[in-house]
Amino acid sequence: MITILAIDDDPFIQKVITKALVSEQSTVVFANSGEQGIEKAPEVNPDVIILDVEMPGINGYQTCEKLRQLEATKHIPVIFLSAHSSLEERMKGYEVGGDDYLSKPFESDNLKAKIAVLSKFQHQRKELVDQFQMAQQAAVTALTGSSELGLAMQFLEKSLSFDSLEELMFGLFECAARFDLGACAMVRVANNIQWFASDLDVSPIEKELLEMSDHSVRFVDFGHQTIVNYPRVSLLVRNMPIEEADRYGRMKDILPVLVSAANVKLSAIETKLSLNQQNEDMLSSFMNIRRYLYHLGATIISNRREGKGKADKQLLEVHSQLLRMGLDEDQEDFLLERIDELANDLVSNLDAGQEIRDVLSLTMTDLKSLIINQEHILSNFEQSQKVIDSKPDNSSDDNIELF
Repeated sequence: MITILAIDDDPFIQKVITKALVSEQSTVVFANSGEQGIEKAPEVNPDVIILDVEMPGINGYQTCEKLRQLEATKHIPVIFLSAHSSLEERMKGYEVGGDDYLSKPFESDNLKAKIAVLSKFQHQRKELVDQFQMAQQAAVTALTGSSELGLAMQFLEKSLSFDSLEELMFGLFECAARFDLGACAMVRVANNIQWFASDLDVSPIEKELLEMSDHSVRFVDFGHQTIVNYPRVSLLVRNMPIEEADRYGRMKDILPVLVSAANVKLSAIETKLSLNQQNEDMLSSFMNIRRYLYHLGATIISNRREGKGKADKQLLEVHSQLLRMGLDEDQEDFLLERIDELANDLVSNLDAGQEIRDVLSLTMTDLKSLIINQEHILSNFEQSQKVIDSKPDNSSDDNIELF
């Protein structure tokens, strides 16, 4: 049974939520204001909170801030309802602790889908929180006394040995944890987007922020959060130390180093994946070549047998005719015609030239395609390295977007 707390002063919206969500599997408790919702939340202990942004008294953002300050409600997923759906509004909702954002008017199926996702997300977070706290504590203890620059250099050295995308991102988050930073990331590799997080969960609103941010801007700052963008990876830091100016400045210097190293390694990993796929394609092509040649050999053998059978048959017929006839002019003509037919059949059946040309044409097409793809992969890899080596540092204040 899923318990939902809906904080909304609009009777019509309350009816819509009731119709959409009340069932044998879920129950809905309503609060007509932010103050009433803050009072009811610890008592109800809901699995998910639906929170209207625009209400009399304290609004939805203020209500969410107060809920996040209470021990009993600070981890309960919150879905904002609002008639506004701009990126700035979503960022504001995320900054105060929201987990998802739904624009009015909304479809009932869309609301139910978000409830299901966040309910599962909440259960997974409860199971993982103990493991994450233990891993974080072990990571911090292991490098107690190391300097921030030393930690960054350790990550750069270790990144050379990472063989997979998962190892690389775990190493990046492990390094961020040693700076007491929690983060999630959107990785673009092999024309696919993959999601990673230091606590294993990326909320829907975090995905929207990473997807909607301007990837041409190196830093996007909003409140305690910072997005660091590179071509293959965008990192969202959840808890930048903005109250500590010196440490905040150092983090803004170190983060591009870490993400840039991850970006370079992702290029190598992507190339490795492409080359592995290329090897598989080459193996498949060579297997096709083998089949083509086997078919060609079988065809030649079959044609030879068929030709020999026809030749034997024709020779027997000629021999029979010679025994029954004298060699006059008509018989000579007949004999010559039959011999010509026999010769033509033999040439036609034994000549596999066209099949050989077809097989070689298919073989050459496959090999040319493989060579072109291989050259394209290597060219892209070399070009990416040149861009990385020659690209100027764009981490100055002019490239920081503030909200």
